[in-house]
Amino acid sequence: MFKSTLSLVACATIVTSLGAKELTLDPIVVSATKTEQSLKETTANIDIITAEELEEKHITSVIDALRTLGNLPIAQSGGVGQQSSFFQRGFSSENTVVMIDGVRYNDPTTTKGQGQLEHLMVNDIERIEIINGAQSGVWGANAVAGVINIITKKPTEKLQANTTIEYGSYASTKIGANVSQKVGALSYYLGANQFKTNGISALTPRGQNPSNYESDGYINQTLNAKIGYDVTSADALRAQMTFIDAKTHYDGYDSMTYAPLPNSTANEIHQINRLGNIGYRHTFNATDFIDATYALTSFDKKDPLGYTKAFVGSNKELNLLGTFHYTPNAFIVVGGNTLDSQDTIGAHNLNSKGIFLTNTNHVNNLILTESIRHDAYDTFNDKTTGKVGAKYLFTDDITVSSNYGTAYRTPSLAEMYGYGGNSNLQPETTKSFDTTAQYKYLSFTYYNNLVDNLIQYVSNPLTWSGSNMQVEGKSRLKGYELRYKQNISDTITLNLAYNKLLAKDKDGNALARRAHDTATATLGYYPTPKLSLLTTANYIGTRYDTTPTNQTGRYTLLAAIINYDATDKLSLYLRGDNLTDKLYQEVNGYGTLGRTIYVGINAKF
Repeated sequence: MFKSTLSLVACATIVTSLGAKELTLDPIVVSATKTEQSLKETTANIDIITAEELEEKHITSVIDALRTLGNLPIAQSGGVGQQSSFFQRGFSSENTVVMIDGVRYNDPTTTKGQGQLEHLMVNDIERIEIINGAQSGVWGANAVAGVINIITKKPTEKLQANTTIEYGSYASTKIGANVSQKVGALSYYLGANQFKTNGISALTPRGQNPSNYESDGYINQTLNAKIGYDVTSADALRAQMTFIDAKTHYDGYDSMTYAPLPNSTANEIHQINRLGNIGYRHTFNATDFIDATYALTSFDKKDPLGYTKAFVGSNKELNLLGTFHYTPNAFIVVGGNTLDSQDTIGAHNLNSKGIFLTNTNHVNNLILTESIRHDAYDTFNDKTTGKVGAKYLFTDDITVSSNYGTAYRTPSLAEMYGYGGNSNLQPETTKSFDTTAQYKYLSFTYYNNLVDNLIQYVSNPLTWSGSNMQVEGKSRLKGYELRYKQNISDTITLNLAYNKLLAKDKDGNALARRAHDTATATLGYYPTPKLSLLTTANYIGTRYDTTPTNQTGRYTLLAAIINYDATDKLSLYLRGDNLTDKLYQEVNGYGTLGRTIYVGINAKF
């Protein structure tokens, strides 16, 4: 069984207990500087979700994995597979760069260029790194709230295969299998997953039960492949591919009155996402290397009945990256990239070229990191951004870290050329600060972000016509997070988190769909090496939709999981979500799942 050792918050070390054995973990992360570092050596504020937690909690999608953090609110327009938004430090989804093994997942055909996390299954994921705060100084445009970097599983040294089968409420089935091996200089990993559910009604009138209306189903078929070849002991080639085929039923609106039609039956979005890259790495020694990668992402969305128009787009990106340690405790990371994001049907694209440099020094108990980046555009003014961070280790148990950075979000292709488009738009700009103090198992983080040049759709109240405009004034998003993680005994673990958010526009109005406060508590009980029980309570505080009259918060959800290892190769589990059958909505007018029960089996060969 796995203990709760996950969702780390810029901590020095995490200690867990496996039976009576103590194990100290200092995970390796790559998101902070684009090269491997131990979490202890980074100044950035980082959360990590590992494969062990995904497996222990039997999570299905990345959007559901983010829900477990407690500090990253989610708003989904219906059940599994329906459109979702996430709010990293109060920012909307388009302010976060999403990467999968170095491949950009932000979709240039969406309204603001956000990533579609609801279609990402987790079976083949090794870990998810969530780096918080302005990161444009390292990652470039749109890394305003931070970066979500998804790393998939690597090939194993010996032949290994795994399968997962799950069945549950709403006729939901999950089937997954993977196989991996290294044979001489060649290594490979292959994964295939399918999730299918009858679902619930996407559109559901406020206060009504989704079960009273027609269900909107979802099916997702995902393939993952990774292959590597060691040309020499210092030179390696690699290639990988992810193929996602998702079909989502949804509800429409009356064409004359625009009234919602929760019982409409013939609407379906067919989404096909393809991600891939090829790369070469030359290694100089144990820490220094040069890496070159070409990555391609394509997004193809169609509605067979023509209720919405088709969208086809792509990202083409070339990256060059190198690291050099000029002392045992100091190194630089230098890199550059070219990016072409395209809306194929609209025949519009956005091109950029960027270079960056990051320096990290470790002097006694002080760690310093400085980053600077310059991006050149053919559409906007060039942008130069930066980031500085510092961490001081007073003792092994007491650390303090702070980060300050500048960032920007470029207008999406839809904002410039779509409905209400304005080709004269310039990037939004943000200044970001955070500080974290940690004492043993307790950590406190404060963050403050100031956004200028915000892009909003401004309409005439008489004609309803309008366009996207730069709005003068500053929006502020600030808050704090409190975390406590401890092994109470050899058999009991406790994980507590509280997040307070104040996200307001230039007029002082609260931004929609952001909960003012959230809290989560997870209690793990491990009575024997083969048996574990996890219980979780998630509280969502005051949250408004588009107006203060549409309250969608102030509720608590309860969940529980029982895991049992029948043998070393076979495990069984029982999972229950929303155990009190709470009726709630994350987005006003859209349904959510009621009480759900799932049973599953994992087998290793």
